[in-house]
Amino acid sequence: MILVFLVVFVSGCASLNRKEAQTGYVKVFTKEPIRPCKVAILPFKNEIENDENAGEKVATILYSGFVSTGVDVVLPGEVRKLMIGRHFFTYQNIPDTLLLFLRNNMSVGLVVTGRVIEYKPYGGGSRYPEIRVWIEGISTKTGRRVFTAYITRRGDDYRKILEFGVVKSIAELTFRGTDELIKKLQEAGIKCIKE
Repeated sequence: MILVFLVVFVSGCASLNRKEAQTGYVKVFTKEPIRPCKVAILPFKNEIENDENAGEKVATILYSGFVSTGVDVVLPGEVRKLMIGRHFFTYQNIPDTLLLFLRNNMSVGLVVTGRVIEYKPYGGGSRYPEIRVWIEGISTKTGRRVFTAYITRRGDDYRKILEFGVVKSIAELTFRGTDELIKKLQEAGIKCIKE
């Protein structure tokens, strides 16, 4: 009797209609090859108050995502030194002089920047971690946007059944979100991001 009840209960839970996760979007403006094929990831602007280093954390995770796919990426320390030396801050628009300097002196073809809109870790009033990040890629050759992306993820977006599959770590959630972004950019035809 108990076995029958468990089978009915588990099969009922497995067939629950769950709303489709809002994952954001990726919009690609140009599909021309990015030359030279090297990426610089600028520190992200942090628009939240509960974690003053959220922008840096997301940019670092995105950096590791690009590196893991084999893309040549400028080291974050080099980018930071350059920005401090040129008095450039992450809340400003990227000046053409910085793009030109990155292209000529560091052989960078694509600059990636963004904003962290929401970064809620597990606990502290939040049942599941949440992230919302806006990212854009800018060509150093033309100064125009190559892509924009908006990532929004919650830990329960990966739920399989009951609590199985739920992501409870904000770092793991950010890793998964950036991996999905890189795959979408590859599918969209961004030539600098190798498959």
